Amino acid sequence: MKNLFNQEGPVMRALTDLSTLVFLNILTAVFCLPVVTAGASLAAMHYVIMEMIEDRGGGLLPEFWKRFKENLRNATPVWLILFAAAAFLYADYRIISGGQAGLPRAMLIPIYAGAFAVAAIYVYAIPLTARFVYSTGATFKNAAILAAAYFPRTILMVLISAAVPYLLFNVTRLLPLFFLLGISLPSYFCALLYAPIFEKMIGKTDADEDRPWVLEDEDGAKDGDSSASGDN
Repeated sequence: MKNLFNQEGPVMRALTDLSTLVFLNILTAVFCLPVVTAGASLAAMHYVIMEMIEDRGGGLLPEFWKRFKENLRNATPVWLILFAAAAFLYADYRIISGGQAGLPRAMLIPIYAGAFAVAAIYVYAIPLTARFVYSTGATFKNAAILAAAYFPRTILMVLISAAVPYLLFNVTRLLPLFFLLGISLPSYFCALLYAPIFEKMIGKTDADEDRPWVLEDEDGAKDGDSSASGDN
């Protein structure tokens, strides 16, 4: 019982991680306010979360700021493409669901499918940008490959990314939690799912079977990690 509450115990570790996620959520939200910088902000958040999971994190604010600046170039076009695709699908949804154009509601089915596809790409593309140095095209290609190769995990990540913010925002009593954990908490849960995949990609663990993907590799993993394997 004594070890439960010591500095290295599970309770103190959980409280430390929770406080880090709250601070990280606020920091990410602030840097997302100019919509164009949201990609770099989200990528920086994912990098810090990955460091938390791997127990190699440094100072939160300096690390976040460093990764934010690094990802402005690579994450911004990825984010803007995803944002534009989501906005286009939402506009189509509003037109069809409102019945203003006299279009059959069955046309919502491809919109739902498109929304899922965008979300499936998103849950991998931003973390890939945070962890690896790829071109925009390679990021989307690799995100699509991983989304298909790990489809059950992809579905779970999409549900987490949508359900947690929706619940926190729409249940009145939980609304304050949305501003404290609405971005970082679902991202943390998703990181627990994609982190093992990334570990295989950078050679940190030995795979027991052949990898079901061929990843396009450019400059490799950040911070001197061994590069993602695969054919160009």
